[in-house]
Parts: sequence; structure tokens; C-alpha cells
Amino acid sequence: MKYFRLTWIMLALTFALAAQEPPAGYKVKYITAEHVYLDAGAAAGLSVGDVLYIVRSQEQVIAKIEVVFVAENSASCKILSFQESIRAGDVAVAVEKKEKPAQEPAEEPEVEAPLPAELEPARHGRERSRGASTRLSGSISAQFYHLDDRTESNLDFTRPALRVNLRARRLWGRELTFRVRTRTYHNMRTRPYNLGVPEDEWRNRVYELSLSYDEPAAPVNFRMGRIISNFISGVGYIDGGQLQYNMSPSLRLGAFAGTRPDWRTSSFQTGVVKYGGYLNFSSGSYQTSYFESTLAGAMEQNSGTVSREFIYLQNILNFGSSLNFFQSAEVDINRDWRKEKTGESVALTSLYLSGRYRVSSGLTLGAIFDNRKNYWTYEIQTLADSLFDDALRTGLRGNISLRLPGSSYLYANAGVRKRQSDPEATRSFSAGFNNSNLLWRGFFLQLSAAGFNGPVTDGYNGSAQIGQNFSAGHRLAVEYGAYAYTIANPDESRTNRWARAYVDVMLLRRVFVSGQYEYAWGQDLDGQRILAEIGYRF
Repeated sequence: MKYFRLTWIMLALTFALAAQEPPAGYKVKYITAEHVYLDAGAAAGLSVGDVLYIVRSQEQVIAKIEVVFVAENSASCKILSFQESIRAGDVAVAVEKKEKPAQEPAEEPEVEAPLPAELEPARHGRERSRGASTRLSGSISAQFYHLDDRTESNLDFTRPALRVNLRARRLWGRELTFRVRTRTYHNMRTRPYNLGVPEDEWRNRVYELSLSYDEPAAPVNFRMGRIISNFISGVGYIDGGQLQYNMSPSLRLGAFAGTRPDWRTSSFQTGVVKYGGYLNFSSGSYQTSYFESTLAGAMEQNSGTVSREFIYLQNILNFGSSLNFFQSAEVDINRDWRKEKTGESVALTSLYLSGRYRVSSGLTLGAIFDNRKNYWTYEIQTLADSLFDDALRTGLRGNISLRLPGSSYLYANAGVRKRQSDPEATRSFSAGFNNSNLLWRGFFLQLSAAGFNGPVTDGYNGSAQIGQNFSAGHRLAVEYGAYAYTIANPDESRTNRWARAYVDVMLLRRVFVSGQYEYAWGQDLDGQRILAEIGYRF
């Protein structure tokens, strides 16, 4: 009953709000087989976790991406799905954050609604209009998720939820932006799992609640509230503020400080404090050559004790749309108890390198090197060493993407990763094929396969999806997939399968309805899932 009250409140608010402009568009600068890079970043209102659609015309949605890193005027995104090859110059339209549902998801599951039909062409910069009026974007929606578990465990799970993701720009005619991302949901289980997981509970999450002033031409910019620094990825969310001094059009100096929200409940707490600073430099343009570099440092303290200190370095180098490089690294500074645990004063805990070369308009090659090392924090300092080793995980991956005639796109990648304590490396691969106009316009086919071979486990999965995209933003699709894995000790093989149906419908130009039905069966799974959402997009 409480859920239905929330739903009616949400709908009343939805239809009472005035219609706004369609979401702003951002241009694609260049792509790799796994990432898309945009010509807009935090200054344009983008943040980590935002989901965007790639569009090529007002009638064709070709892909969906999620922001994984933002700088002041650029953003890198991972590709979630696509029907056609993404090209430089395509338009990315902001939608909302994406989270995949799980058996009992840590956060409420989400299904993305289709893109509105009335899409504006991309503009360079923050808004399509520089007028004094406030621009409101985002969505408000109600969701319903239900898992009917037919295994012996009978772990049925139901979660109704209310989600708000809004962004108000140009407040009072200035470059002031207010952001809010919240979720309220009700977990209902067949029985308590343990003392910490009850049968029935309400949870409220505030992921972002901030006010920012982002004007590159102004000497000082700021962000305050529950924010995430867009210049140093390892900091995470803080309840506090960020102050930036624009020394020149190319050079920016900033500092941030605050407390860390509880990572389990997102509630406010004062025991964990974070602070640090950064220096950011950028030069050139993406049409010819572009360079951006960020040097930052941060400290986290838990109840007055140092939890982590590290230095962060990131570099982006682009030569037009043909050759691109990206690098990020974290160096931990170990003092006191951290030095005693690790036996070293300085440790390279993360190094990520990626490069992409566009051989021709249809062929792209890429390579990624990923080297990460576990690091100690205050919260896990008492963990047994056997459960927290200093094993260095090193991975190397190559990828290739090929655009074929007839709206077809083919991609493949392969990699190897080895932990220091593993007797042998883990090898993996994935490949896919997409055609966005297979038999007629809008009728698409997606095929994907992936697998891995490790020291103790081997696994493979594959799926096929067909569907129809309609010009008004509606979408229908069905999917079949399976995965299998083998465990060496004990020698055991298991297989699971699923079938899914998707539907997305646009109503009244801004009201969207989405639904997903899944039936799964196999040696680990037996049951069905239903996910539905109704909302309003501003």
C-alpha cells in the first residue's frame, strides 16, 4: 500500500510539471572497440554513471553508453549495447544512470526507457540555448521488480521503488547547476536471510545532491553538497565541496574536502574525512590534436587515523580521430601501519594504458594494459593476510572493430590476465555481430559470445537478440542466451539458460513505459523475473 501511495504521488508530480526541452546532445569525438569519448564533460553536466543514447538522426538510435570517467570538458564511456557502428560526429543524448538487475540487486534494478522522438542535433557546449531561463532535464519514475525463485531455496524477492534523477541548469540566469539523484525502495523477502538482512525493510538512497558553478571563463568555479570529483577517480563520493581556480583557459588548480558517505547505506557520517587537490592542463582541439593532463593527490582519514594516501596521474593524447592514447595511474604513499603491512613506502597500485588506431573508416584496432594491486585501508587492516594478499593483477587485451556493408558491425577482443599467486594466466575473449536493418528498417539482430579459461574454472556464454526499433521511440525485442562453466576441483560442469522479452513505449511524448520479462532454467537457476517502470522524462 505504501508503494502505491508513492506511485500516485510520483505521477501527480510528473503530470503537474511543465514540459521542458529534450535532453541536450554531445558530440562523439572518437571511439575504440570498448569506449566512446565525448566532447563534453563535467562542465556540461555529465557525471560518472550517466547513461546516454547514441543517435544518428531523429529516427535512429544506434547505441547506448555509460559514462565511466569525466574531465572538465571531456568524458569516456563504455558501450552497453549497439545496433550499428558508432562514428565520430554522432550525437550522444543524456538519459540517466543504468544499473543491471541481479538475483537480489544491491540497488534497485533499472530498465532504460527509449529515447524521445524529438531529438535536437548536437551542440558544442553546455546548452542548446544560452538564454537566462532555467533548463530542467532528467526523469522521475516508479519501478517494480519481482523474482519468482522456483529452486529449493525459494528466495522470492520483490522491490518497488521510486527514482528521481533531475538536473536544473542556468539557475537565476547563471552557470549554476543543481543535481539530485535519489532512490527510495522497499525490499520484501520470503524470510529473513540473517540478522543483517531482514524480511521487510525500507531504504532511502541519496547518490547526489549538489550545487555547482561551472563557468570556464570565470576565475573561480565550485561544487558543494554530495559530489564526486571529476578530476581524481579514486576519491569517490564526498559530502563537502570542491573549489577550482581557472588560472588560464588551459590551466586549472583545485582543491576538495569533505566526509565520506557510508558506502552501504549512503547515509551521512563524519568519521571518515577526505581531502586533496589537483592541477589540470589541456591544450589543442579534438579536430587536430589534443592533450590533457591531471596531477592530483588525496588523503582519507578514519577517526583520525590515516586510511589511504595516494597520488593520481592521468593523461589524454589525441591526434584527430585516427590515433588516441589514454593513461591513468595511482601511487599509494604508505606510512605508519600501512608501511608495516606492506613493507614499502611507495607502491604503484594502479596503472591503466589504452591506445586506439583508426586504420580506415571501417577498421579500428586497439590495445589495453591494466595493472592493479590491492591496497590496505583502515577498514580492512585487521583482515587476515591470507584473505588480502598483495598479488599484482596484470592484464593485456587487444581489440578490433570492423564496419561491414549493410548496416552491420563486427567486433572481437581477446586478453590475458595473471595474478602473481596463480599457477597460470586466465585467458578470455568476446565477439559480437550487429545489424540494425537486417530485413527492413529498424529490424535488428545482435549476436554475442564470450569465454574464459582460468587456473581452476572455465566458462562460456552466448546470446542472440532480435527486435524492432520504431521511429516514435518504441522498441520490441526477444533474446535467448546460455552460459556454462566447469570447475576443476571438484570436477563439475553446470549449464544455465534464459529467455527474455523487452518492450519500451513512449506515451504522450514524455511519459515512458518499459518492461522486461525473463524466464531462466538450469542447474543454478529456475524461475522468472519481471521488471517494469513508468516515468516522465523532462
